[in-house]
Amino acid sequence: MNHKITVLLMCIVMLFSLSGCQIAKNINDGPKKGEKEYAQQVFEYLKNEDIDSLVELFAPAVRAKHSLESEWKSFFDHMDGNIISYKGLKYPGEGLEKDKNGEVCDSHISVNYAGAQTDNGTVYEEFGYYHVKASKEDPDSVGITVFTMKDPDTGNWITVGGE
Repeated sequence: MNHKITVLLMCIVMLFSLSGCQIAKNINDGPKKGEKEYAQQVFEYLKNEDIDSLVELFAPAVRAKHSLESEWKSFFDHMDGNIISYKGLKYPGEGLEKDKNGEVCDSHISVNYAGAQTDNGTVYEEFGYYHVKASKEDPDSVGITVFTMKDPDTGNWITVGGE
């Protein structure tokens, strides 16, 4: 049995050594590329309740369908205090599609601020956005499409944007 495990491990190592560079390239070129900096900027806008800047991050198609200024005001009204920090970023979903020439035709990612906290001590575990980074089929969908948080007291979802 030890021999089978050794052979299996050797196969895994060989597979990774043959495809490792491509895996690393896909990770580096994937939807997460640059998203940490983007998420940090979004968080600064949230901390400052900079509604104008937050609205500008949304996809043109979403801006056309929603009254984002009033939705952001309602969002901040539902928040228990002012946002001050978060523990880390999580990426619960992402996608990347390239055409036959290797050019990105679709890229999207979900970003959650883990442990987002207010100055009143409230912690929001479900707090984040969905970001379409590229879409050749629908350029007006590029940008944030929805921002949402789950109220820890009521369990209700407070949403800005959406389809």
